[in-house]
Amino acid sequence: MEIDIGKTIRISDFVCATDGRALVVDTTLPGSLGATSGLEHVAEALRQITDIADGVIVNPGQAEHHADLLGGRRRASPLVRVDWSNAQRGPDFCLPASQFKHLFISDAEDVLALGASAAVASLFLGFDDDAEAKNIEALSHLARECYRLGLPLVIDVRPVGYKVGPGNFAESIKLGVSFMQELGADVLIIPECDLATCATIGGWIAVPVLLRLAEIPDAGRAEEFLKTGLRGFVLGEDIFARQGYTGRLAELADHLHGRSGDDALAG
Repeated sequence: MEIDIGKTIRISDFVCATDGRALVVDTTLPGSLGATSGLEHVAEALRQITDIADGVIVNPGQAEHHADLLGGRRRASPLVRVDWSNAQRGPDFCLPASQFKHLFISDAEDVLALGASAAVASLFLGFDDDAEAKNIEALSHLARECYRLGLPLVIDVRPVGYKVGPGNFAESIKLGVSFMQELGADVLIIPECDLATCATIGGWIAVPVLLRLAEIPDAGRAEEFLKTGLRGFVLGEDIFARQGYTGRLAELADHLHGRSGDDALAG
């Protein structure tokens, strides 16, 4: 079996080679919405999480300006987001989106030059056919570029368009992960969904799948998701607005990786 050594090593930067699990924090929403609560000072936020999480998703500028807080033996590995979208701008935003836009602000070579462990990009589902086709085309080119460079590609599946509703939300996620596994994604991020959908995906998709959550789950809730075959969690910007989030994040990291007592203290 052919093994891409570069990708294998870089994936192990943020998906633990011992237990196959990962805890990742996403700090990139301010790139689309401006500073959010708790992320007004990105450097301070990174200091709070970099010795707890396995990986942190950052925008290219954050990776460039805060390199001293990223990477290293006991720090979260940087994963660089290469795309931008206005999809999360609601009607109450100061500059609401008049139509969906999605573009790429970086590429695989830039991610590699920044010293990151992976490139991150989104698949947006539920908009018009032309937007979806352009999104998939761009991701396909990115996947081939990442393959050539031995750089892991993390795809963030986002079923957020006007065509997606409660009746087809789960099926949209399944469709998205199927598309992206075929395209060549090395790790997938899916939005929070029911346990049955997680179990279907966890038992079917060959690459690591991480669940995006707005809140830090307790050990019991985390274990429910992990038993479905998912490999870990991605926590977004909402956690930075919560009091005591670093303690809860550390508890989740310890549970995820089976650490306790002296092991937990040693990181």
